[in-house]
Amino acid sequence: MSVSDAVLAVVQRYVACAETMDFVGRKALWDKDEPLPVLCPEESQQALIGWDALDAYWSASRQSMASLKAKAVDYSVTLLADDIALVTYRSRWIAEMAGAAATPAIAADVRMTALLREKPEGWRYFQLVEGPVDMLTMARQAAQRSAEELFPEITVR
Repeated sequence: MSVSDAVLAVVQRYVACAETMDFVGRKALWDKDEPLPVLCPEESQQALIGWDALDAYWSASRQSMASLKAKAVDYSVTLLADDIALVTYRSRWIAEMAGAAATPAIAADVRMTALLREKPEGWRYFQLVEGPVDMLTMARQAAQRSAEELFPEITVR
């Protein structure tokens, strides 16, 4: 297996953890020896730095969502050093909120930039930054999805 394939396998496992909302599984794909892991979720105004911040975010996510789905495409892997990889990809997530916050499902398209480090147990995240697309693009995409759902027989691709 090539280095790029090994890195992509880890990224794809990370994305797949969304299907079962397996935040413990996601954490296992991070470098446990990294003293200051960084996660920048699109919905957070602040970067989450350190294990306490990441654990609190994953715990809150698990409690606030009834379901989460994610799909990723357009992967690009660049080796920055023998043991450091930069991965970019696009992701779409769809979430149903739990409890009193329950509403129709929400979704977003996000650009992802991740740094992974090679460890004895395999490639592991130590930084992940999510960047939402601009509001105009989000509105256009939402309108297109709505039109496709309402009128699938006349949808133009």
